Amino acid sequence: MNYRRFAVSALVLCLLPLSRGWANDSINSELSHFAGGAAMALGTMVIADHYGQNEHRAWLGFGVATGIGILGEVADKAKGHEVSWLDIAVNSLGAAVGAYGGERWLLTPVIKPEERFAGVTLNYLF
Repeated sequence: MNYRRFAVSALVLCLLPLSRGWANDSINSELSHFAGGAAMALGTMVIADHYGQNEHRAWLGFGVATGIGILGEVADKAKGHEVSWLDIAVNSLGAAVGAYGGERWLLTPVIKPEERFAGVTLNYLF
């Protein structure tokens, strides 16, 4: 998988909807918040993995994606709109799923410093 292409695609998808249209709590709106949270978390994890912050990349991805979602709602409040707690919750859920899925299935596993052995042991009795 080309991580650079994925990171750029995730960044573009997150930056496209900068203007707020007609906000509502429909299933499409909440699915877009979920997908945005997951994409931001995974994109942050890929960037962190590339630059060597491997050990806590899932927490970093979750924190950045959730923080961006909260900042978006704070910006809406500053413009005179209501804060949507549902949007924050769904974005956070998407960030958690994206961070977990990226850590579990997409990125290379991390060997922690306290682990002394990584490999395969093969025993054969003659």
